[in-house]
Amino acid sequence: MRVPRSLITPLGLGFCLALASCASSQVVDRFAEVTPGMTRDEVVAMLGKPSSRWPLDAARDGLVGERLQWGDGASSLASSAMFRGEPERAYSVVFDADGKVVRTAAPTWVENQP
Repeated sequence: MRVPRSLITPLGLGFCLALASCASSQVVDRFAEVTPGMTRDEVVAMLGKPSSRWPLDAARDGLVGERLQWGDGASSLASSAMFRGEPERAYSVVFDADGKVVRTAAPTWVENQP
C-alpha cells in the first residue's frame, strides 16, 4: 500500500509527538532518587535533558526559581503553560533561586497506579 504524500508529514509529526510525550526509562527509573537540596546540575546529570523549562516568580508561583519537566508532550506543554502544572502531567522538579531542589512531582497518572 502506498501512503499519499499529503499524509506523510502529518503522520510523521504525530509519530514524533507520540515519542516525545513519553518520559525515558532513565527518568521513570531514577525520578524517586531526586531529593530536596540537590543541585540543578546533579538532577540533569541523573535524569538527562529536560523536555521543558519554566521560570518561576514570587508573585505568580510563590517562589523565585525554575521548574524543569521531563516527559512533556504537546498536551502537557499546553496544560503547564495554562495551569502552571496543576494537575501534574509530566515529571517535574522545582528549584529555588539558588538552583536547589525544593520539591518534585510525578505525573498524576503515575501516582494513581495501584
